[in-house]
Amino acid sequence: MGSTTTQTQTPTITAENVIRLFPDVNTSLASSHKTPTDDSDLQGYDAEQIRLMDEVCIVLDNDDNPIGSASKKV
Repeated sequence: MGSTTTQTQTPTITAENVIRLFPDVNTSLASSHKTPTDDSDLQGYDAEQIRLMDEVCIVLDNDDNPIGSASKKV
């Protein structure tokens, strides 16, 4: 009787597939994001927590090349 081996490979993150893998990533690297005063998702947080969440994260591919940006609020 034979045996079956299954290998699962993690897809490589590239500028071309990052939106499909992570739809919340902004590939334009633009800084168009909500301000703390108009973001209802942050109700109940203090001013320092809101300030820290307003920072934008840089999304990198596997070779550390910047391919987009994302919010900490996601």
